Amino acid sequence: MAAAGCPVQNLCDEATCSICLEYFKDPVIIPECGHNFCRSCLIHCWGKLEAKASCPQCRERVQRRSLIPNRQLANMVEIAKNLSLQGGKEERKGGVCEEHQEPLKLFCKEDEAPICVVCDRSKEHKHHEVIPLKEAFEEYKGEICRCLKILRKEREEILTYKAQLVKESKDLLKLTETERMKTMEKFRELHQFLEEQEKRLLIHVEEMEKEIAGRRDEQLARLSRKLSSLERIIQEMEEKCQQPASELLQDVRSTLKRYEKRESSEKPLSFPPELRNRILESCDLNRLVENTMKQWEDALLFRKQIQKENVTLDPDTAHPKLILSKDGKSVRLGDKPQALPDNPERFSDRPCVLGREGFTTGRHFWEVIVGSREGLAIGVARKSMGRKGCFYLSPEGGIWAVEKWEDEYWACTSPGYFPLSLSEDPRRIRVTLDYEGGHVSFSDADSRTELYTFSGASFSGETLLPFFHLDGIETHLSIS
Repeated sequence: MAAAGCPVQNLCDEATCSICLEYFKDPVIIPECGHNFCRSCLIHCWGKLEAKASCPQCRERVQRRSLIPNRQLANMVEIAKNLSLQGGKEERKGGVCEEHQEPLKLFCKEDEAPICVVCDRSKEHKHHEVIPLKEAFEEYKGEICRCLKILRKEREEILTYKAQLVKESKDLLKLTETERMKTMEKFRELHQFLEEQEKRLLIHVEEMEKEIAGRRDEQLARLSRKLSSLERIIQEMEEKCQQPASELLQDVRSTLKRYEKRESSEKPLSFPPELRNRILESCDLNRLVENTMKQWEDALLFRKQIQKENVTLDPDTAHPKLILSKDGKSVRLGDKPQALPDNPERFSDRPCVLGREGFTTGRHFWEVIVGSREGLAIGVARKSMGRKGCFYLSPEGGIWAVEKWEDEYWACTSPGYFPLSLSEDPRRIRVTLDYEGGHVSFSDADSRTELYTFSGASFSGETLLPFFHLDGIETHLSIS
């Protein structure tokens, strides 16, 4: 009988809503993923969400207005109900004891089997706990339904984790591709810059070679002229020495005067000493590399035009529990709320505060001293973010932040949080905003180690403000 009832049970399971675990009532289908639910269950599950929501079973993003009534499924539910009723009648008709041919109206908890009244009086079941069959049916059915609910919930969690894993992997792969393209572009620029520097330095060396050759030719010509003059005087004096005394003494004074008027025989300085120093200095490889890299860094800094901002806290946005310093550079979490006006800009539920300075373009950074406290988060937020009630720290909520909780740092991604692997907790965190590039980066301000970067964001021309959140005992932050 169990084997015969399996198809009917399978049909009944397919006709059951995964939210209320009952037969479908006014079933609707979600076109994006194909899952079915009771219309009332789906509306209750989504609550007051906007036009976009997610499927309770697979978490795929769907449009609320795209629900379609599933009339075929409604007809199948009626068929499943009728088959279930018929199966119950057949079970009541055929449920007899094979040994005594009596109806199976009792259930033995020891043997976990239906029995009749005669079996109940037998020695075999005399000391066993026996309850009515209907009562056992309700009890075990309830336990099975409870287990089924847990299993379906676990299935839903696994599907959620699976979807989250796929999304995070896509985001990370997109991030690696972006960083790869940035790296290639930076090295292309660096290669071009180095080629230009090489060309410039080689031209400089070529100019020095021409200068050396010119000085050499000039000195050689001078030496050749002096050598010719000396050769003539030497020849004349040699001839004088061969003459007899009467001829040698004639006009001897003019010969000696030509000797005295000859050019100085001092050794000429062919090249000035500073020329050698200039050559050595120009060809100093370490100095060339150092100067080249400095010029490269200066060029990058000029192109990026990044600047440190003097961020101060806006007291009109501070939660009543937050206590700000007079200069607006530090904040701590107090024990009880302060008596402050509930203006529209002020956070009402979560202990947050925003910076006064807003950014709509350019690249900016500021540094926050976080110390070793936990229960804090820092980053940037859209000016239009909700200030009243609860909200999530996520880009979808208009917040790009990292959070410290339970001695660990997390990137407030969406969905879920991303753990950061740090060798040691940073004392100061630098927050860098690249508005046009769509990047929000966090790094250790002392070691320059990157902590996490949100990329691919679109700020849509909206004003972004520094964001601070404190939610731990005696937690405090300072802006350096």
